[in-house]
Amino acid sequence: MSTTPHRQKLADTMGKGASPAMHKILELAMSEEEARFLCALPAKLAGLAQQFALTEPAVEEKLVNLAQRGLLTPSPEGMRFPPYWFTLHDTILSSKREFIPAGMERLWRVLYEGEGAVHELGTMYGVMPSVMIRTIPAPNTVPESQLLPYESVKAIIEAHKDLITIRDCCCRVGAQKCDHPTQVCMQFQERAEYDLYRKTGRRVSGEEALDLAIQASTSGLVPTVPNQSDMQKLDFICFCCGCCCLVIEPGTRAGTLDKILNPSRFVATVQSCDGCGDCVPKCAVNAIVIPAGSGVAVIDRAKCLGCGACVPACPLDPPITMELVRPTDFIPQENISVTGFMHATE
Repeated sequence: MSTTPHRQKLADTMGKGASPAMHKILELAMSEEEARFLCALPAKLAGLAQQFALTEPAVEEKLVNLAQRGLLTPSPEGMRFPPYWFTLHDTILSSKREFIPAGMERLWRVLYEGEGAVHELGTMYGVMPSVMIRTIPAPNTVPESQLLPYESVKAIIEAHKDLITIRDCCCRVGAQKCDHPTQVCMQFQERAEYDLYRKTGRRVSGEEALDLAIQASTSGLVPTVPNQSDMQKLDFICFCCGCCCLVIEPGTRAGTLDKILNPSRFVATVQSCDGCGDCVPKCAVNAIVIPAGSGVAVIDRAKCLGCGACVPACPLDPPITMELVRPTDFIPQENISVTGFMHATE
């Protein structure tokens, strides 16, 4: 396997120094000179200008360009190359389509499936010190009076309405396995600021954000947020599918989904059923089945994420409803694992 010194260093940093697919990804994503620049980060503008014989405005322009292409993430020390391969996956494939080189999606699929990165992720989830992400009910599936503010899509959007961005879902752009909407990833606070910095996300109002959340959930996508109750630390809402999501899909395969993603405090409950089956394909974790001969939908309560994606699919009255089954303290006030990991991968 041929490579260049600085691309090799970047691959080594992500623990993928021996991955043919990663070397092809880096070769497609950057020149060797850009790799040399990325290896020098994080650093001050003045130092970079001196090291690379550039003006400080030229360095800033270079940083913006690399960020637009998904090759930089912010850190307390300054812009840097993403420290993990899955972070690089997210930043590259959430870029505007014009900044994603042709063939990039295929190379990520080779790494993911052909080189076993899906198994690597699923295994990693199994040793997490705490559950990092949690499900929240889809809008209009649970009365707002039953929801705590930090488990309500409407309340979370309202709390962050001054700055909300929407960008492509990196998982569905990369996997290309389903027809769910892609322009639904919702960012708040510093995440939204970074979206705007690299011209990846578009700014939306609270009203548009809620409309998009309803559309995403109706499609069958699972709303997820960081697993803590501090509203200010809920800096994103993802809308995840079971076939592409780099959380649900590898966690399901490895049997470790419960180590990375908590359900909501609710569980879907069948009130009446005519066996139409409309709810079955809406479940991202295959928790709903219609046993042969019964003609009635059965929900595996242990598998149910409590997302409510099945609720609007039910045409009956009464339909599927959401039953409160977990206490308030099921959602931690502070999650050190979440805070530390999200800070490291932004």
